[in-house]
Amino acid sequence: MKQPLIWITAMTAALLPAGAALAVDHNNVDAHRPLSFDDAESLAYREQALEFGLNLVWPRNRPLGAGLEGEYLYGFARNSHASIGFEPSIGGRAGGADTSFDPGNVSLGLFHNFNRQYGNTPAFSLRGDVFFPTGRHAQGTAFRLRGIASRQAGQYGRLHLNVDLTGNPGARSGEREFQPGLVLGYSRPIGYPTHFQTTGLAEVSVRSGEERGTGPVIGVGIGMRRQVGNRSVVDLGIQSDVAASGGAPRDRLRFIAGYSAGF
Repeated sequence: MKQPLIWITAMTAALLPAGAALAVDHNNVDAHRPLSFDDAESLAYREQALEFGLNLVWPRNRPLGAGLEGEYLYGFARNSHASIGFEPSIGGRAGGADTSFDPGNVSLGLFHNFNRQYGNTPAFSLRGDVFFPTGRHAQGTAFRLRGIASRQAGQYGRLHLNVDLTGNPGARSGEREFQPGLVLGYSRPIGYPTHFQTTGLAEVSVRSGEERGTGPVIGVGIGMRRQVGNRSVVDLGIQSDVAASGGAPRDRLRFIAGYSAGF
């Protein structure tokens, strides 16, 4: 009797529709938890979540740095949630020589899922974030628009394509006002169908350099998310900017460890 029950439980969790996901689930992937990409699932209506992550950064030609990324999410409507984020840091970081404490920018975001996957049509969502200049040396209010498509890949895996446009009309001289980017992510349950507590993640990304005259930066990452309670998940990840052209600043390595809790 146990084997059929395991299959039923695992299939039910894997097939939770977009817009009906639990607030915190290891198979529901949010940006920075622990890699760069989002999947197309939104929080369930009236669900809330707190997500925190510590990161250790090793920029090229810079000292080590550390940061904290935090976000509060609330499912204010069906298939939609809002978020408030912050990102203080200290030490080295790509793109600048300043190593003093930086309170970071505060962000407000909206996420909406338009459809679930049906047939060959992927699930599709749109995310928008506004970043207020509360950090050191920040100028102007920046924004990012992200289109998100997720679909099944093989029997158990899922592919996630994120297309970004980041803008900062108040950019300093020599910096780009608009920066496109793309992330291709992959998620797959580990131990499935016997166990359904852990999801493995991988990504490849490309983004334009922040400074005018620099070329694109290519990054890779791997990570995992593990359910440790009914509404709590821990995550671990490692990222690296493996190539850049035109002298664009990049991170040699970035380690991430996080915790998410829903209520």
